[in-house]
Amino acid sequence: MRPAVSFSPAWSAVALGSVLVLAVAAPGGLYLIGFLGIIIVSHEAGHLLAARRAGIEPTEFFWGFGPEVLSIDIGTCRYGLKALFLGGYVKLEGMTPSSEPPDRFPEGLTYRAATHRGRLATILAGPAVNLVMAAVAFGAAAVLDGQRSPQALVTGLGDVWFVVAATGEALWLWVSNIGQYWAALLDGSGSTDAPVRFLSPVAQADVSRQAVGLGLGTSLQWFGILSAAVGAINLVPLPPLDGSHALVAGGEWLAQRLRGDRSIRLDVRRLLPLAYLTVGLLVALSVTALIMDIRDLA
Repeated sequence: MRPAVSFSPAWSAVALGSVLVLAVAAPGGLYLIGFLGIIIVSHEAGHLLAARRAGIEPTEFFWGFGPEVLSIDIGTCRYGLKALFLGGYVKLEGMTPSSEPPDRFPEGLTYRAATHRGRLATILAGPAVNLVMAAVAFGAAAVLDGQRSPQALVTGLGDVWFVVAATGEALWLWVSNIGQYWAALLDGSGSTDAPVRFLSPVAQADVSRQAVGLGLGTSLQWFGILSAAVGAINLVPLPPLDGSHALVAGGEWLAQRLRGDRSIRLDVRRLLPLAYLTVGLLVALSVTALIMDIRDLA
């Protein structure tokens, strides 16, 4: 039986040391972690709160990946911090029809036992929180720039839509022109232009440093861009992103209605090859963006 509170002195030292190194050597990285921390925790909190409203009981809520630094049990859910701050997750039992919840965990509190409306609300709540936060950040920046509240709200919503559309367009350009992208990556002279460029964490950290240096208004705009982009990417209907889970829940509901059979279940395990492909593409995108950014700095 695991302890109600868990603390790892070794991994906490590693995490704290990493933060101190960033603070001294690359403050922009520390600013980026701060921005992303708010975005990620808020995203996962949206999932968690919506899940509970739908009758689903989460069992884990963590900021970060990798080894645990600190965790605490509250009710049936374990909350905590892990050593790698570039992510986070909420664990919902029963995400697939055949997955096995922990011993004595009530089946009625699993994801698969919830209504389709509850599942859709749970999945979409995370990206929705990101988009709302982005609109608020853009709107607040507009107010600081002298706009009145009603106009600032319109500006905020327009900026969110611009980022969402630009993110979708950029992803499509990358996929549809992958050959030209790789040619630009392998061209050491830099004479071949990439059809689209994405910012690696190195470049994002540099932008974060510049945004903080320019003041609150620019920081809010940069935060809005990051938050809207995270929300938009998560809505892409490819596993394991949120958009895929929403598509499965909606497709299952439609199939049950059309066939008049409420026992129909879509087995998401069949999407595992596509999930691996999606993760591989995202990793390739991140690594190649990092290579290009480091090459530009050099």
